Parts: sequence; structure tokens; C-alpha cells
Amino acid sequence: MALQPTAAANGAAPPVNAPAAAPVKPDKPARIPVLNYHSITVDPGNPATITPEKFAEQMRYLSKAGYTPLTLKQFSDMMEGIDKGPDKPILLTFDDGYMDNYEHAMPLLKELGFHATLFMSPGMVDDGYFMSWEQIKEMHEAGWDIQPHGMTHPHLPKLNVKNQKFEIAEAKAQIEQHLGTVADVFCYPYGEWNAATLQLLQELQFKYAFTIEQGLTAPSQHKLKLKRIFANGEESLEQWKSRFEK
Repeated sequence: MALQPTAAANGAAPPVNAPAAAPVKPDKPARIPVLNYHSITVDPGNPATITPEKFAEQMRYLSKAGYTPLTLKQFSDMMEGIDKGPDKPILLTFDDGYMDNYEHAMPLLKELGFHATLFMSPGMVDDGYFMSWEQIKEMHEAGWDIQPHGMTHPHLPKLNVKNQKFEIAEAKAQIEQHLGTVADVFCYPYGEWNAATLQLLQELQFKYAFTIEQGLTAPSQHKLKLKRIFANGEESLEQWKSRFEK
């Protein structure tokens, strides 16, 4: 089939300052499961931990079921309505920066081609229990987003404004300095905050903050009070699935 001549080929001048095409909005607002993991180890009776075997079972289920673990950029684009994202999005988040995340989560997620987000406390690195900066850099290079969880994982509402600001701002600064990235997504230690915390996050230009309030994440939520789904290490695979496949 012959191509039709363009306006320029016919001698007509192209339109001046033609507006750029607007991004295509999704048909309905995003509802994203944001899974909240902590330590990957064997610690019977502690629901905040999950065994390496059970964690692998969950990740392989996500892969087989067609889920796409998001980067924070993809998550943000969906939340802002810039991109509708994949058919089955999910955001994997890990709190605290335990060494076992490096040992068990990173290799498996790399094998599966999964992205994840680590919320870490720079004041707790290099103690043998939490990751070192070199290990954190390796995780970042493997496709993990690294974001702040306070300098020392404090109970923020128990601190005055000055000390809260240090915990938030210094954690942000150290991550940005070590990794050369932008650290503008926060995760509340113990899921705690007060009015001063929210004000400081706004002043420091944080884009989002995650709580431990349970549920799917949606654009209708306050950007500094986003919900997640706790990964209870004592649940069966069916119980775990049921909380984000309703």
C-alpha cells in the first residue's frame, strides 16, 4: 500500500508549537498489593520472620501466577495515573535491612527477574546482623530500590521535632550519598508517626511514606499514609494469597 504524502512533502508548513500528546489515563485507579517482609530466617513463633523455604514458595508462586514486581518508579507512575502498569502488579518491600535479605532474598529475586524495595536504617549497618554498605550497594545494582527507615529505627513520636528531623533527614542523606540516588520514600519504624513526622516528611519533600496499616494501596490514600500487607511467616500459602487476591 502506497504511503500518503505528508504535509511537509506537499509544501505545507508543520503546525507550530503543537501540544504534546497527553498520557493515556488508566480506565480505573490502581489498587496495588504492597507486601511487607522483614527477616528471612527460622524463628518459630515470630510472625515477622519467614523461613527461606516458605519465602521461596511465595516468590515462585508470584512468578508462576504472572505477577510483575514493580520498581518504585513504576509504582509511582501507577499511583499518579501516568501509566496503567502491568496486568498483575505487586510491590515487594523489606523492612530493616537484615543480613538474611541479602543471603536469601536477593539471589532468588535476581533469578526470577524481580524488583524489590529495601527500607533500611543507616545507623545500623556493619554490625553483623544488618547489611553493610557494600552489600546494600550490591542489592541496589541487582535492581532493588533503597529507601530510608530512620537512622536508628526509633519510635519517632517519642522524639522531639529536632531529633525526628535528624532521624529522617540523615537517613535520607546517607542513602543518597552512598548510592547516588534520590531517597524520597519513607517507611515508618514500628509503623508510628505523629503530626510532626508528617510535617517533616513534607518539608523534606518525601513523595510517599508507608505504614503498617493493612490493605491494598490506592491513589485515594494519603500519600504519607500508604497501606501495606504484612507477610505473616506463620501463614500458609493459601492464607497469604487470600489477603491480596480477594
